[in-house]
Amino acid sequence: MGIFDNISAYDFVKFIKPEIDGEYEDKKNVMKKVYMIIFVIYAVIGILSLICFCYLKNWYIVKQRGFGLTLLNGIFAFLSGCTSLMVQFVNIPCGYGLYLTNVLNPFYNALFLSRSLRVVLLYHFNIFKVTAIKKRNKKRMKEYYVSGESEPNYYLPKVYKKVNNIIYYVIAIPTIIAFVVTLIKHIRHSEDCTFSSSELNATEQLKSNGSANLFNVAQYAGIIMAISMSILFVFVCKIKDNSKYGVKFECLSTIILIVVLTIFNMFLNSTIQKVIGKYSYLIREKYKGMIINKLVDIIDKEVDFKKPYILYYIYDYTKGGRILFTIITMYMIFSSIMLPCIKCYTSKREKNKYFHEPTSSIQYFYKVLNSPPLVEELKSIAIKEYSVENVLFWENYQVLQKMIYRYQIEYKKAEGIGNPKLVSQYDFEGYYQQQIQSFSISSMDDYSYDPNMPVPNEIMPYYLNFYKTFIDSLGPASVNISGTAIRRIYNEICTFPTIGMFDSAKNEIVEMMYSSIFPILLRQNRKQLRSSVINY
Repeated sequence: MGIFDNISAYDFVKFIKPEIDGEYEDKKNVMKKVYMIIFVIYAVIGILSLICFCYLKNWYIVKQRGFGLTLLNGIFAFLSGCTSLMVQFVNIPCGYGLYLTNVLNPFYNALFLSRSLRVVLLYHFNIFKVTAIKKRNKKRMKEYYVSGESEPNYYLPKVYKKVNNIIYYVIAIPTIIAFVVTLIKHIRHSEDCTFSSSELNATEQLKSNGSANLFNVAQYAGIIMAISMSILFVFVCKIKDNSKYGVKFECLSTIILIVVLTIFNMFLNSTIQKVIGKYSYLIREKYKGMIINKLVDIIDKEVDFKKPYILYYIYDYTKGGRILFTIITMYMIFSSIMLPCIKCYTSKREKNKYFHEPTSSIQYFYKVLNSPPLVEELKSIAIKEYSVENVLFWENYQVLQKMIYRYQIEYKKAEGIGNPKLVSQYDFEGYYQQQIQSFSISSMDDYSYDPNMPVPNEIMPYYLNFYKTFIDSLGPASVNISGTAIRRIYNEICTFPTIGMFDSAKNEIVEMMYSSIFPILLRQNRKQLRSSVINY
């Protein structure tokens, strides 16, 4: 029989009731062994990948994907895949299979949807940070703090909080709805799908059609997720990613796979289940004791069941389409867990390869940080890596240093006149606005720098603004530095603020950028980098 020919009445009866085939048990045992082997391989690779991902949790490549959310997605995708494979050689009671299919599948799909949504939101959020910080710095900070008004522009942390809330809702709402609908349907048809032991495997349970309609929740949830992901696909396409196989690749490729397989699974089940629903009861119950030839003659009078043989073949070997979900979970584990691990080790090997080159040293990186065009390029990279606050920290830290140096110059001038108090008449606000409008580098070699020098009153508003922007956990662009550094800065700013109070934070930020976004800059234009820095 050709795979595209319509199925015969005899083969349809064998499809519904395969036990009439004398070789059925042998074929069944072979398939069990095949699926057991696949299950063992899948389990070993999945567990090792998850362990490796946890081991590399402090690497920037892993952090960028959102370690907790990605790990959770990987764990439940792995459990769903294990369940889908296990039911092919272990007869799991219908009740357990029902909740695992109807609730677990929507849950890990919702996790992936939330992760893709997070990528889109954080990308635009990082772009928004740049413009928002510039607008914030345009305020006259000296007058603002003297007036005693409360700190402005706390909307950025509120936006970040909203991003997290949206992610939680995207995960919770579909999962809760799927669970409640499944529970209601199960209560109404509890006699068809029990938690007691079953003598039928997963495919035979579906072919008996006693519980097939109960599993529609997973299909409908899949359709809704496919529609949502198709919409999200448009937004993911618009974001920019530094890596060819980075977060954007993971999101786009997984969305495409989920949408295609969900649509195919919907078509497959809607086509075959209609036929099963009409004839399964007749073949298995009403004509239970009838000899095969007579049964075939009765069924052959009907023509509704005649569909291409390939559809029945695929339905049988994908176990009612359940293996299609396993393919999705396998790819999810590969793209979200295995691929970042591979990239971590590739990055490490590449770093070791260029370790002895001058361009790979942190001293060279400081030259890069003193080159305005390259800082702009780093900022562009940081936006795509969702860490633009680090580059903004560096730029504004440099502005603070210039404010101190300018204060020293003006203080020496006032002192030379004989009245040091005249320093307060200098337009520090105008100088500050001039510096933040365009990031530039000027020589400061002629000025001494004592980190223990108290912050002058004229400069204090700018230090407070810097603290509340980058150090305060509620700041609009708070950086991820150690708790020890945060506590030390807080204690110092409350007691005896010095001009070097942010130096330890600066060192951490530079180290962070050196290990995260600088390798990307090197990889993209290593040849041009040397000449660019030399010019500055």
